[in-house]
Amino acid sequence: MMNRRAFIATSSAALMSGCTARGLFTAPIIGGVFDNQPILMATNRASFESSEHIDGLNFYDLDVAVPRNRIPGEVPVEGENAFALSRQRQVTSDQDIKRALGPVGGDPLVIWVHGFNNTSAEAVYRQAQMVQDTGMRGPQLSFVWPSASTASGYLFDRDSALQSRSALEDLFVRLGRIWGGPITLVAHSLGCMLAMEALVRMRLKNQPVVLDSLILLQPDIAPDVFNAQVNDISPLPKNSLLVVSGRDRALFVSARLAQAQNRVGADVDDVAAYEALGFRVVDLTDIRDAENNHLVALTSPTVLEFLRDNIAG
Repeated sequence: MMNRRAFIATSSAALMSGCTARGLFTAPIIGGVFDNQPILMATNRASFESSEHIDGLNFYDLDVAVPRNRIPGEVPVEGENAFALSRQRQVTSDQDIKRALGPVGGDPLVIWVHGFNNTSAEAVYRQAQMVQDTGMRGPQLSFVWPSASTASGYLFDRDSALQSRSALEDLFVRLGRIWGGPITLVAHSLGCMLAMEALVRMRLKNQPVVLDSLILLQPDIAPDVFNAQVNDISPLPKNSLLVVSGRDRALFVSARLAQAQNRVGADVDDVAAYEALGFRVVDLTDIRDAENNHLVALTSPTVLEFLRDNIAG
């Protein structure tokens, strides 16, 4: 029987097969055609490419150069059509953060919480891609927590996500002072665990976060833990969406590491149970054109076209 250490090594190698260059914050290549996407980044990383935690948060007002010549769902990081950073400015005061977000209007502030194995740039670029490919409106904020940025760093990332709960709570508290409009929280993979844990802690402190929408993309959470989290933060936001896929190889590995049968994001047999909790559940198992089966909703041209036509428009 394969021991735990051997399984981790084998699984990590499998997940890294076919790996490509990693996303970094670099300047756009001259001659490329881009659209600029403003994003406010809040991070508890010691620096852009660090995996070390800091106490508190640093904020950066960014413009992401999103290349026009690409397939929807793709985030190229090499060549003339690579995602890039066209502007950055660190902001510190509530007034500067509020200015970066812009005036409160009818569109919600969208907070993105990335998942496992992300550089800072990849986390921010993914949100920019999501906005451009879906036509999503409203100010955008990326909460970027310290990741080892490697497939072999899964256990580090899981601990790091939990360690980042207080930082995400601090962000919610600060936004409560400076943002009076609706909020949509979108999280992926381990980011779902981080987001749910922060919401639970805020609720237990009698400081519940008022969300307009909660969107969880293929959560890397044990079903029993998830059920307890939902009970703790209930009632759920009126618009609560759970996206699952039975073809999520990364969540299969996660379940094996946890010596469990499944993770919520791959638990397609219990859709009715999650609907009973208050979620609208979308099963994307049958989608075959996703670039990343661990993030089907944002890497499938078919799903992105549906979102653009029916949700964001």
